[in-house]
Amino acid sequence: MGRIFLTGLLVALLGASGVHGEEPVPATDVPVRDVPQPAADLDRWAARTAGWTPQAVADLAGYLFEAPGHGLPSLDAVAETLLDDARPFAPRASLAARTALQYTAWLEYGLIDSETLEPRILLDAEVSPLVERLNAALERGDIGEAIAQSQPRVRDYDILRGEMLRMLAVRPIWPQIDAGPSLSPGDEGARVDQLRARLTAQGLLAAGWRAGDPYDMRLETAVRRYQGRVNLSPTGRLDRPTLRQLNITPLERIAQLRVNLEQRRWRTRRLGYRHIWVNLADFHLEAWEDGRLVREHEVMIGGQTSSTPEFSEEMQYIVLNPWWGLPAGSARARFRSIRRNPGIVSSHGFRIYNSAGEPVSVYEIDWSRWNNGWPYRLSQPPGPTNPMGEVKFIFPNRYNVYIHDTTQRDRFVRTRRDFSAGCIRVQDPLALAEWVLNGQAGWSRERIDAVVSGSEPTVVWLDRRIPVHIAYWTVVGDPDGQVRYLHDLYRRDNSVMDAYGRAWREFSAGGGVLAGGEGASVAALRR
Repeated sequence: MGRIFLTGLLVALLGASGVHGEEPVPATDVPVRDVPQPAADLDRWAARTAGWTPQAVADLAGYLFEAPGHGLPSLDAVAETLLDDARPFAPRASLAARTALQYTAWLEYGLIDSETLEPRILLDAEVSPLVERLNAALERGDIGEAIAQSQPRVRDYDILRGEMLRMLAVRPIWPQIDAGPSLSPGDEGARVDQLRARLTAQGLLAAGWRAGDPYDMRLETAVRRYQGRVNLSPTGRLDRPTLRQLNITPLERIAQLRVNLEQRRWRTRRLGYRHIWVNLADFHLEAWEDGRLVREHEVMIGGQTSSTPEFSEEMQYIVLNPWWGLPAGSARARFRSIRRNPGIVSSHGFRIYNSAGEPVSVYEIDWSRWNNGWPYRLSQPPGPTNPMGEVKFIFPNRYNVYIHDTTQRDRFVRTRRDFSAGCIRVQDPLALAEWVLNGQAGWSRERIDAVVSGSEPTVVWLDRRIPVHIAYWTVVGDPDGQVRYLHDLYRRDNSVMDAYGRAWREFSAGGGVLAGGEGASVAALRR
């Protein structure tokens, strides 16, 4: 695919007559993505910006130099051209208008499409608010205002930006560890020395150790600390997942940072006044209200063969004392156990139904139909053995993935928590239910506790729906400003990094190419 956002960014601008203002087209809702839409004509939109002055052009150039810190392609060559006072002002102003729209579009919407992973097509309905924002900033003489308003407002974006700038400036080199078997306390040799050198570079082990010393308790503790930071099981051994994580190179880390900055740009700006945010890679749920983090919960997520998807939907209701309708895969496994021991049905309170929805006794099951249109399904009513626990949070979605309680609450003490069949199991779910129902008449914490102390399924429809956003981010910025690189449990980063890398290299080619079309580049303006 050719370069999508811009066509002919820098072509024949020296002959332009300047930048003329028009009334911006009113902002509209972004068109539905599955309906083909023509790409926006940025030349036409750029002509609708007004108020460019030599100072505004110079100010924009200063912000363009910051593009790599956002993980975006370098715009240094464009910025230098904007600052070249030997060039006529009118074409530089035209170049500034178009580049400002492109840059704010990258910051606002991202470089690639979050679903197709192809270079993102910018639509007219998306450019319109950028033009309004840019004109307002130019009128106030503060181009930085438009840049700032386009940056993601996710809380750790600036922390990741700082880490990107540090990595680009320092270009760290850290020791690699040779491939080989797992290392455990008592082992010794060159690979143990390499492990010590790597953890010392990570800041988790004090310098001053001696080459040839065996794998001791200090090294084991440092390994555990590292594993805990990246959400690996803290075994204290150098196992294969830990070795893979430690041997990620600085260049790969920069690529990972670029992708994570891009993923922040994908998130909708309308997260919701009250919303729930889940980062699967961090096994963590947050409840937000009026821009404030008000609750945090640990979660369990799907295993590698039943990975939890990423999506956003609105929570519509919760169920206290929910039934459990077993998914097909789980039901098959249970039916195998039931065939061996029919007593499981009564001990767990299971209900069996035929294809007509009629209850069936375990002794009426026709096992000869096991591989011939199996007509039975399995459900479990509320109770102490029901895996849904005491509450289920429902936000209808195509994946049938929800947030719910669990009977395996002791497993929350583990660092790596990929135990579910795809849904999200949440710690302290009644506290989350209290927050969800806060302000809803008749649903105090006392009422919630009273209902779940019984066994009657109770559906509570929400007066106000609550957006639920489920993401998978492998780099996170903690409130103390520290950055953690998390274990890529689902191996999702590589495909995104490859796609983003292709787009990044395409837009970076030639020292500042921003568009395909006729092969325009900064050189076109300098001829």
